[in-house]
Amino acid sequence: MQDTTLPRLDRRQALRLIGAGGLGLLVARRTAGELLPAPGRAASGTRPLAFQDGAVIRTILADLRPDELAHGTTLFHEHLDGVYSRDTRQLRLPPPSSADTAPVIADVEEAMENGVVCIVDAGHPDMGVNYDHLRQISSVTGLHVVASGGYYLRNTYPAEISTMTDDQIAARLVAEANAGRFGAYGEIGYMAGRAEFFADEIKVFRAVGKAHLENNLPIFTHNSYGSGPDADVVPRDMALRQLDVYESVGVDPRRVAVGHMDSLPGTNADIINALAERGAFVGLDRIRGESARDEARVALVLAFLEAGHLEHLLLSSDTRSDFLKVMRFSEQLRRAGVSEAMLQTIMVDNPRRFLAFVPRA
Repeated sequence: MQDTTLPRLDRRQALRLIGAGGLGLLVARRTAGELLPAPGRAASGTRPLAFQDGAVIRTILADLRPDELAHGTTLFHEHLDGVYSRDTRQLRLPPPSSADTAPVIADVEEAMENGVVCIVDAGHPDMGVNYDHLRQISSVTGLHVVASGGYYLRNTYPAEISTMTDDQIAARLVAEANAGRFGAYGEIGYMAGRAEFFADEIKVFRAVGKAHLENNLPIFTHNSYGSGPDADVVPRDMALRQLDVYESVGVDPRRVAVGHMDSLPGTNADIINALAERGAFVGLDRIRGESARDEARVALVLAFLEAGHLEHLLLSSDTRSDFLKVMRFSEQLRRAGVSEAMLQTIMVDNPRRFLAFVPRA
């Protein structure tokens, strides 16, 4: 019998090997077929991605070819429309010629100078987002902005949701997406401090899934891990239960990004590995620059990459200002041994694969 014993590698050596295309040595027990990338997927960020004919990324101003975002970072979960006064609903956005640059414009321009080309705004009407503000921000700065829609938490649902069926809600979501040029449904979440979904939450999740089946928009979610005084009540597998509901109405998990997975306490990668194994994208999207927590995030990313899930990782900060937190975090990953090719996949290629869709309606 052939000796298949592998040399023992430390984490940094293992990641360098993956980035160099040596993933097969780390997963020698898999079949050759399992090691081959699926159609349209790049193994390590070194080959061009192939997208389905007619695929677009829908920004609030235009539909883009996915390759139009190939030259920079896309942040898949931020809140651009959150740096103005919510009391007056007045965006602090001066004319383009003004020397007194608004905070949101300054933050966006700084991010663009550091390689950010697109931001997905995770707000929607029940969160008080003004889509006109997003159009202004995009027009003034040249940043590609993807708007999203849907319903966030049960305590922000419109009152009539409780009396509507999931099919009726889905029809409304499709109409709203068409009118508002949504490029995704999100962030779709559940109330914190609970061990089970409310019935209305399941209904909304099903409705978002059914709307997706009509227009093919990608979906990203909110998890309540680590939120509120009853955070320990939330079961570890709530993220998997989110995916269960979407799958129950026929949503392909590959069209879903399950968010806030870096808020799940600890560095055990069991849940995020399980999500990726089912095909979903995993969002580590609360990167805020806290040194201790970011060290744990680095460990989580390394474990996720070592498990072979490079093409399922999405990074963002879920913030209303200073959109460079993710860029600084990428430097930490670099120092931990994550290769440039892998970072290209994570920062540039994965968001494009998540956001790209062929419109159906």
